[in-house]
Amino acid sequence: MSLLDKQIKAIKQIYSEVEKAGYKIKPIIVGKFALTVYTQGMYPANIISFLFPDLNLMHKILKELGYELVGDFWTKDDIVVEISKNFELIPEGTFNQIEADGTIINVISIEDLLVDMMKQCLEGDEITCDLIKMIVKSYKKAIDFHNIYRKLKDKRAITRFREYQKLTV
Repeated sequence: MSLLDKQIKAIKQIYSEVEKAGYKIKPIIVGKFALTVYTQGMYPANIISFLFPDLNLMHKILKELGYELVGDFWTKDDIVVEISKNFELIPEGTFNQIEADGTIINVISIEDLLVDMMKQCLEGDEITCDLIKMIVKSYKKAIDFHNIYRKLKDKRAITRFREYQKLTV
């Protein structure tokens, strides 16, 4: 079983336990693992990053599933989980729902992911810039660029997105 298969299995277990606890909101996948989802595993991430409002419940669930807290991360075998309450990542509360092995998982919107990644790109991370180009090219018909431009505060980011958009024509 590949690491990605193990990660999907872990997500399904966590979602199931959240549901059993009676919580209506399921965790939202953010960060590099969201990139893994959108690239269908082409860009693997070793950490599953979740956004979830009830840290105590999530910590309890992870502990019951056999995860051990190591610093800021929960680990079990080769699965690493990170939990955040930083809802600034999804300022409008938008996310996508994607089916994975029969389970609907919540993933940060591609637009919010790109906005977040652009911050790293502008700081000089060329690998992230290349990943943004690849995502823009792959998802150009699905990306709401107006939404991205509206969220950006740095004019350099707008210029960079426009450059990347032109590369896809």
